[in-house]
Amino acid sequence: MPRPAVPPEGMRPSEPVAEVDDFLPPDLRVPSHDQVAGRMMPWLRPLVLDGEIVTCTVCGTYRDWVIVSTRDEIWLRCRAGHEQQERRLDAAWYNRHSGPVDSTHATFEDCLRHLGH
Repeated sequence: MPRPAVPPEGMRPSEPVAEVDDFLPPDLRVPSHDQVAGRMMPWLRPLVLDGEIVTCTVCGTYRDWVIVSTRDEIWLRCRAGHEQQERRLDAAWYNRHSGPVDSTHATFEDCLRHLGH
């Protein structure tokens, strides 16, 4: 049966290390997932799910979406401002297809303006 390692004689435990604040300054921190109401990304090309091109249920457009991920739901918003929930997509799909966060916004409308909608 192996025996636990014993430190050589003359060695003593290391001195406590001083605590250092290694967090980023507040203005460089990105909010955590529980601090944001949702995330958005543009989707300029047609969205194809199960071999079918997704169209807006109101105006029929089929591209230039804003895809919104909020509360484990995915919503599509067309250029005209119509919104529809897309139940075939989930947060995992969103995370696989979205890029890194490039900005945060205080309101939904501010984010839409940032995305050109």
